[in-house]
Amino acid sequence: MWDRAHIVFEPICNNEQALHGKVTLLNLQEVNVLFIYGLCDSRVKKQLWNDIIFCANHFKKTPWTLLWDFNVTKFSHEHSNSWRVTKSMEEFYCAIRSAELDDLKSTDLKFTWNNMRSGTVAISKKLDRALGNWQWFKLFGDSYAHTYNPGILDHSPLSIQLMQQVQSSGRPFKFLNFWADHLDFLNIVRHEWAKTYEGPPLRKFQLKLKGLKFHLKKLSTRPDMLTADLRQMLKKVQLDLDDKPEDVQQTGDSAQE
Repeated sequence: MWDRAHIVFEPICNNEQALHGKVTLLNLQEVNVLFIYGLCDSRVKKQLWNDIIFCANHFKKTPWTLLWDFNVTKFSHEHSNSWRVTKSMEEFYCAIRSAELDDLKSTDLKFTWNNMRSGTVAISKKLDRALGNWQWFKLFGDSYAHTYNPGILDHSPLSIQLMQQVQSSGRPFKFLNFWADHLDFLNIVRHEWAKTYEGPPLRKFQLKLKGLKFHLKKLSTRPDMLTADLRQMLKKVQLDLDDKPEDVQQTGDSAQE
């Protein structure tokens, strides 16, 4: 759920509908994050709304964001084939207003859940979202939530992107096994390992790995290009479905071309 190379997450409390914790970023900035998994039972969900309002008052002076599956839409247009405003939607909207929370800007898909069916029974909704309090927007005003293609899942993965520059030590070197089968692999290793650097032995080793990483990344990153093509086709189909979830037949025909 989070990358330990970029953030430190310290759980504070949790229940069946939420996991609350403190996140420390690379620049040592601390923020509070609440991961949501709203249950279907509207009576149980009311407790979640009460918890959110309580936490909102507690974290008024610190950056706080909430994300993931609220299991309810906020507006009627967030449902692919229904404009009805339900009581559950009204309660959710009132809770957000009381907690003084607002949606982060979002990119890519407008629907985040689908019932995995086709034709007239296909349904898509925006059940997953990211919210922030006033302190969050004050510190990360340029942050946004990105919705990824669901692939074989019914829910789309969601992440929060921070545009604010956070100093990073770089990503660790990760060796991909199929590189060793490439015709240029041994020549690249010999060339980089023959270079000389100044400094302690560990520093020399790090610089050699850095040079090696630069050249290895130029090699093909996916030996099975058919897989890459299929992923692109799946992405196109899901983007088309997100735009017109009711037009399943046309989407299927375009994928076969």
